[in-house]
Amino acid sequence: MDKRLKIGGLALRAACRRELATFLNVTVGTLLICLCIAALIEPYQFASTGVTGVGLITNYLWGISPVWVLTGGNALLLAWGWKALSPRFALWTLYNTLLTTLALPLFEMFRYPLISNTILAALFGGVVGGLGMGILFREGASSGGMDVAAAVAKKRWGVDVGSASFFVNVGILVLSFVAVDFERVLMGAFSLYVESVVIDWVIKSFDRRTQVMVISAKTGEITRFIMDSLERTATLVAAKGAYRRAPMEMIMVILTRRQAVELKRFVRSIDPGAFLILSDVSEVVGEGFKKWEAS
Repeated sequence: MDKRLKIGGLALRAACRRELATFLNVTVGTLLICLCIAALIEPYQFASTGVTGVGLITNYLWGISPVWVLTGGNALLLAWGWKALSPRFALWTLYNTLLTTLALPLFEMFRYPLISNTILAALFGGVVGGLGMGILFREGASSGGMDVAAAVAKKRWGVDVGSASFFVNVGILVLSFVAVDFERVLMGAFSLYVESVVIDWVIKSFDRRTQVMVISAKTGEITRFIMDSLERTATLVAAKGAYRRAPMEMIMVILTRRQAVELKRFVRSIDPGAFLILSDVSEVVGEGFKKWEAS
């Protein structure tokens, strides 16, 4: 009984640590998105997509802060699809919506230096917005809008709404012509493209690891170095040479890039004749890396 309670307590503490990290990351991601809207989209009247795009259209036409459309639209979507969404996704999206409601008007109070080159402004807007969105996606959260609609439609009707979302977003971009000229719409589309590239980079880069496979006569020393100095574990794979048919052990280990460099240096120092294979891994799920719950 005591052992089960101890294990349960450890699991609870680990879950709390994970959710605390998620809280911090979602907060940073949401603030970056709000900064992007206030400093790098609104002042240049760039077009956008989703609920944000609709909010920007109302802002350009009537001077209404997009926060009202963002808050109202996301609240309606969450109310519509609350039962169809996972509790974690819904709660973090709700937190994102509430934080946006508070943070965006605050960011809009400041005056930001204008960038004379609109292409450069669109580029920076895409980078900052992409960083924010990428952080949210890594944590299994979202900024609401079309993400909520897509999740609900897939859960309720089993429909992959990727194509539908694309056409809806294109429609919102076209609708932006009632508020801004062709150049602003084009710059908005360019900024969204940059944003998508940065989102992909953020998601992949933070999870990237290096897989190292080592064939050496000094397997024991290398394994001890991995466990004692790098504080990682490894897998020993039984292997056999094709030419001499001699049995051997191959070490397989997943490391960060810095750890891979340290291991390479150590192997070279004790066994210059060792054979190493290093390859990039885009994602690792399991103990010591990303948790299954977050994948």
